[in-house]
Amino acid sequence: MAVRKLLVVILTALLVGSLVPFALASGSENSTGTNEVPQEKVVAEKLIDNLKRLAEFTEAKVPENMTNSTYLALAEEHYNKALSEFQEGNYNASMVDALMAMHYYRLVLSEIRAPMKGAGANVEAQFRAQVERTRAYLRYAERLINVAGEKGLNVTEARELYNETLEAFKLVMEDVRSGNMTKARGDYEVALQKKAELDSALKELRLQMLHQNAEQVVERFLAKGERAIQLANRTLSENPNPELNETYTAFLELYTSVKTLADEGKWDEALNLIIEKRDVVKEFQMTLTRGRTMARGHFKWDGNFEKLKELRERIVRDGRELMKLKREGVDVSKAEVQLKSAMNEYKLGIRLLRTGQPEKAKEHFEAAVTLLKEVEAFINAHS
Repeated sequence: MAVRKLLVVILTALLVGSLVPFALASGSENSTGTNEVPQEKVVAEKLIDNLKRLAEFTEAKVPENMTNSTYLALAEEHYNKALSEFQEGNYNASMVDALMAMHYYRLVLSEIRAPMKGAGANVEAQFRAQVERTRAYLRYAERLINVAGEKGLNVTEARELYNETLEAFKLVMEDVRSGNMTKARGDYEVALQKKAELDSALKELRLQMLHQNAEQVVERFLAKGERAIQLANRTLSENPNPELNETYTAFLELYTSVKTLADEGKWDEALNLIIEKRDVVKEFQMTLTRGRTMARGHFKWDGNFEKLKELRERIVRDGRELMKLKREGVDVSKAEVQLKSAMNEYKLGIRLLRTGQPEKAKEHFEAAVTLLKEVEAFINAHS
């Protein structure tokens, strides 16, 4: 039963995300004796395990003469903090520092790869990086297929596509090792097509698994939704917010419809409605998080959240401009690393904001702005 309950939790998270900001929910529920703390420990422990593997992988790649990397120092600092906080039982803080350490370790890897791109190893390095990312994806695919098979689902097609995708990417790496980059490019296109077919098969398996647990998933949605509605009511009474009010109204309509179907025992129909209205849930979650933070007076980054929206739009726009320059033959490798770093800083800032750490979040948003200025200066210089 414990494994089944954990599976339902994971599937629900994949479907609709966290309706109630995690830090708020855990802060309000621990006093009532629920099982939030053990769940936090499970997630934190998994993050720590992944962080250790990433740290070992990065340290093996770091050149001996790389002694002045700010990113490496920050990665090690957050790594040590994450371990200490986990051992002290402060799982929320441990998760945040583990994510920050992972972020900086990835930036270290970007620093290491950047010189390679300027030294004639561009194509091979990019293929290796892409294939490495695919390996992680395939490990996830294999686990999902195995779980689905244990649940009695037909996984024959998905397993065949998994094997074909695995072999396709192995062939690409053989081409790269032999130096036949022309063949590697062609085989890589085939491998990407196989991966797209596997994506579709995995999506179908996830839906079937959700429907196997439709009653539990819907009940969990309703429980989390009820808490989110209560939070929204309090937030709106503290700080009237037109944006939150609009998404709250849309979510309340969805919640009421889902509850009506659930009361009638129509679990599959209720689940289908949640899936169909995922965007409603996501928008409500985002505006609720922003509304809570603003109501408490925590976040003052240039006055309002419109700046975050503008920042996100700049990242997307700069990405398009770099793609144009790349197609024109301009070497954009350094700018791409800077843009990716800006996106990572932005994402980390959002995570910190959602966990009630606005001052730390502000530092990362400002770092993203600084990086974007450099990217945009490069774009202007080559346009």
